[in-house]
Amino acid sequence: MAVKQAELPAEAPAKTNNNSIGRNNRVGVLDLLRGFAIIFVMVYHLLYDLIFFSGKDIPFFFSDAMDIIHNFFLVVLFSVSGICAGFSMNVLKRGATLFLLGELLTIGTAAFFPQELIVFGVLSCFGMSMLIYGVISPLLKKLPQFAVFAVFAALSIIFFNFHRTDSLFFIFGSVKLNVPHDIPYLYPLGIKSVDFHSEDYFPLAPFGFIFLAGTGLSEIFSKRQLPEFFYKAKLPAVNFCGRYSLWFYIIHQPIFMLITYFL
Repeated sequence: MAVKQAELPAEAPAKTNNNSIGRNNRVGVLDLLRGFAIIFVMVYHLLYDLIFFSGKDIPFFFSDAMDIIHNFFLVVLFSVSGICAGFSMNVLKRGATLFLLGELLTIGTAAFFPQELIVFGVLSCFGMSMLIYGVISPLLKKLPQFAVFAVFAALSIIFFNFHRTDSLFFIFGSVKLNVPHDIPYLYPLGIKSVDFHSEDYFPLAPFGFIFLAGTGLSEIFSKRQLPEFFYKAKLPAVNFCGRYSLWFYIIHQPIFMLITYFL
């Protein structure tokens, strides 16, 4: 997998006294969480490159512990991004930009690195999730926000391994679905054809659901309903990474690939 990922896309501003959302008014804990997530992404990719491009032996990368840590930061990344999307005044424009970047990445890898092809990677998923939210947000904002969070959080759990196993998870066990693997264009939903391949794959089920669950928490942040610590939390270097996570995400992998190439 090539990422795995952080907010790449949205801002984490806090609410100002005049009820406006400003680029320079941040929710500290969101930048902090997003910063830790993008740092993990960079470490993950560095280990990935060392193993698969430089032939290094790093057994921990394939351990259950790494899988748990990886999934934790994925949930952090997508949920925080959803929270931040609820603050955005131009979520459709931002979503379209990210989706376009993701599709350009697909074209670029297909042309120059076909063995590392990326189809519906993290940027495409973020972009599509933001576009979907931009369209349905007028409806979602009329509903109790806790209900929005609860419904999409439940769907995230039910569909968490769907793209890997064709199964839905319920409290009483898993339910295997008979999905059509002979249809090549359902991969954004988590249904892959038999010849589908992507080094960085984030389908809407479950990652779009995680994102939308986060949007249900936006209101409690924007209305300052949490302890002041959430708004002032700061580790300068980590918050900086969180604030500019999109740029870190875009530039880190080419740099790491060059480093591992020379190693």
